[in-house]
Amino acid sequence: MRDFFIFIFVIFGKLLVKTLRYRIVGIERFLDVKKNGGRVIFAIWHGQLALFFPIAYYTKVCGIVSKSKDGEIAAKVIKKFGFDSIRGSSSRSGATAIIDAEKYLEKNYDIMITVDGPRGPKFDVKSGAVYIAKRFGCTIIPAVAKVNRYKSFSSWDNFLFPFPFAKVDIFLGDPIVFDSSVKREDIKNDTEKLKMKMNEMTKEYAEFYL
Repeated sequence: MRDFFIFIFVIFGKLLVKTLRYRIVGIERFLDVKKNGGRVIFAIWHGQLALFFPIAYYTKVCGIVSKSKDGEIAAKVIKKFGFDSIRGSSSRSGATAIIDAEKYLEKNYDIMITVDGPRGPKFDVKSGAVYIAKRFGCTIIPAVAKVNRYKSFSSWDNFLFPFPFAKVDIFLGDPIVFDSSVKREDIKNDTEKLKMKMNEMTKEYAEFYL
């Protein structure tokens, strides 16, 4: 029964996506990093995940998904929209996720990480994206999205789901390259820098989500 509902949701989702009007502001920043052989981690908010499917048109991308039952469903759904998935998180099965991330990066995948997920709190950036970027020499591109017609759920992340024919603007920030130090204090400081940048972009481009 669960697989049937996933099937119906995916069909509905693909029809919905075809009606949406997307604009990606700053895509040249991503393309410049890739042109120079860089590997990218997209840092996004958990509640905006459903707005970022167009990224898969530009690159092979995978997302980090929790090992929970909800995560299993999410992995099956995003696969249908062009995303591979790494099972784990910064709080559970973290070592497994890091090992799998390295494998995908070696195959020239980019990674999308919901930096405040999987359980929040909202806008509280975890260290996983910074750790992976520093350990494997990746460039972080912070990203936020704005949508004009949507449903906002009453979950911890106020998960956003676009209505048909909505306009979705994706804003890619300046690429961030941290040094390779994975000392605890350095990771903590750089995670705080990423948090400040993500919140600055949200206030500037996606104030409706605050």
